[in-house]
Amino acid sequence: MAKPPCSPAIVSALRRLFPSVAVLLAGLAFGASLVISLAGPARGGEPDEAAAIAAASWSRIGRVISPIDLHDTAGARWSLAEADGGRATVVAFLNFNCPVSNQCVPAINALAARFGDQGVAFIAVVCDAADAAEVDGHIAESGIVCRVFFDPQKRAAAHFLATVTPQVFLLDRNRVLRYSGSIDNQYTSRLVRQPKADATYLADAISAVVAGRAVALKETTPIGCPLEPADRPVVEHGSVEFHRDIEPLLQQHCQRCHHSGDVAPFSLVSFDHALQWAADIKTYTADRLMPPWPVTGGLPLKNDLALKPAEIELIGRWVDEGCPRGNQADAPPPLVFDNPDEWHDSRPPDLVFKLPEAIHLAAQGEDHYRTIVFPLGNEQELYLEKAEFIPGNRRAIHHALAFYDGTGLLLDAQKRLGTPLPRGTGDEDYGPGYESGMGLGFIPDPTKITRNRDNPGGNFMGWAPGKGALEYPPGVRRVIPPQSDITVQIHYTRTGRPEIDDSTRLGIWLNKKPPRLYSKGGMIDTDFTLIPKGDANFKTTGSREVATDCLLWLISPHMHRLGKEFRVWHQPVGSSERILLLEVTNYDFNWQEHYQPKEPYPLKKGSTLHVEAIFDNSAGNPRRPPGPEKTVFLGESTDDEMAFAVFATMSEENTSVKIDFLKYLEKLIKARASRLAYEAMGKE
Repeated sequence: MAKPPCSPAIVSALRRLFPSVAVLLAGLAFGASLVISLAGPARGGEPDEAAAIAAASWSRIGRVISPIDLHDTAGARWSLAEADGGRATVVAFLNFNCPVSNQCVPAINALAARFGDQGVAFIAVVCDAADAAEVDGHIAESGIVCRVFFDPQKRAAAHFLATVTPQVFLLDRNRVLRYSGSIDNQYTSRLVRQPKADATYLADAISAVVAGRAVALKETTPIGCPLEPADRPVVEHGSVEFHRDIEPLLQQHCQRCHHSGDVAPFSLVSFDHALQWAADIKTYTADRLMPPWPVTGGLPLKNDLALKPAEIELIGRWVDEGCPRGNQADAPPPLVFDNPDEWHDSRPPDLVFKLPEAIHLAAQGEDHYRTIVFPLGNEQELYLEKAEFIPGNRRAIHHALAFYDGTGLLLDAQKRLGTPLPRGTGDEDYGPGYESGMGLGFIPDPTKITRNRDNPGGNFMGWAPGKGALEYPPGVRRVIPPQSDITVQIHYTRTGRPEIDDSTRLGIWLNKKPPRLYSKGGMIDTDFTLIPKGDANFKTTGSREVATDCLLWLISPHMHRLGKEFRVWHQPVGSSERILLLEVTNYDFNWQEHYQPKEPYPLKKGSTLHVEAIFDNSAGNPRRPPGPEKTVFLGESTDDEMAFAVFATMSEENTSVKIDFLKYLEKLIKARASRLAYEAMGKE
């Protein structure tokens, strides 16, 4: 009997699952005596072109999946044959250490509730976990409602040829495979998630099977974390080895987040951890997506996480050689991580701001931006020298910003916009503070500012995963005016389960002595009002003159979802030359940073700071808000855009920065009026 062709995707999948064999009796997975020959290169290679062309028409869809025994965490056996007689069975491969996989749990629960009484069985299979106890803990945390089986030997993964988590397989009453792939299109790539899926692949397929109709879309490409083979042999030695060459790089660039108990979804502190995620490590470092450091030019910066090209090449070679372990004696001493819940100073902070009540977060939806305003009530100005943010729920908190507000307008907004209690609508967000989106949540009216007009407010620190306290340079202080409030904006990500944050806190260290040097914040704004729809390279620029001799010690660009590139230059007095201070060529709002030059950069009075921002408002931008292309206006909400750089200088003068804040508010009000007029004209 002639061998049926095998698609390139299946060839690749088989190689991933069975890297050490040239011939696999894969037909057993479908109840047939099918022998598939795997000619061509080993793991990581591609099938030869002739074999790929010959294999293009073959598919598992429409074939019977033979029974297989599974065991739950208590050891109880269940066979796929027990589902016979039902109308359909959904088998979902999950990994609770994979954020993409965790995000799909609410969708699985919803489908089980919708189709469970129609004779559709749902089961989940977990392969990548240390032991059954870990799986039980994840089951309890996730709230998954279907039965979960533990498959550490990955026999079920090999049986179904599952290569990604999450990945689902839909079988009809005769165990014929009718659909495989993703649950929906919530994720467009591993790092890009839509707030809500608008294509429900699995639900549509189940509806068709239950109704006795043909499934229209039978296969989709699953997006998630790789499901590596269980029997992958450990290579002991090679030209690049883990303990000698790779572990030091992970310590320097990765482990500050990727260790147990911190914000990253998985650990990278051991060889076994790195081996499990080796393919991802190679891909994400080569694409410069990890470590999250999008800076590609400008001044030398503190805390530079970027891998050098030679280091990226070394990681790639290590993976290509099969991830040799090497000698334990060559390993660097393990890092000792500070207690993340303690202040990193021998002196406790002078002021501590704690959440007055717990913040409750829904399992699904857009990322949540919550602003919490703490009344300070200071009668005199305060001199801030250090601030530290300690996240309460590290799994859900992505980043945070801290401000002082000398106007009282944010406290008024909290009273007006707050949602301290649930509204009873189900899966929702509530707690202290108010939902603000990426901005303030409203546009303040500058005519209503009656106090501290010379120092109305400003950002004094930012926090991101792995980032510690922000300490101002020696002798430098930030002035907080009297009658101020302290404001914290927290960016919460969805984890696929309801979350609670009840212990986040902000500490501030003060100095009673007047500053030797004053830290002042400023803004370099751009000149755009709208970004045309479909424009993949919309450029806007801006500049400002330096008002006094000073030292630049911090730069932070700010855009929203359409942001693509950002640059900052300095043009000395009387010169046509522009000196590049900062270049970000893969801007991502999710990884905002406050960049600090290694040495403060001198700015002379009368010189000029220039900025350039580039947006991508085309359908090809995966970070663009879902829906049809549209013109996007300047504004402070999540679906609006901004483009400016915040900077901080130090000097002996304590000059006012009110012009930045008040003028920008006026500009936002005008932009909102333009947008309303544009919409009223029915242009889109």
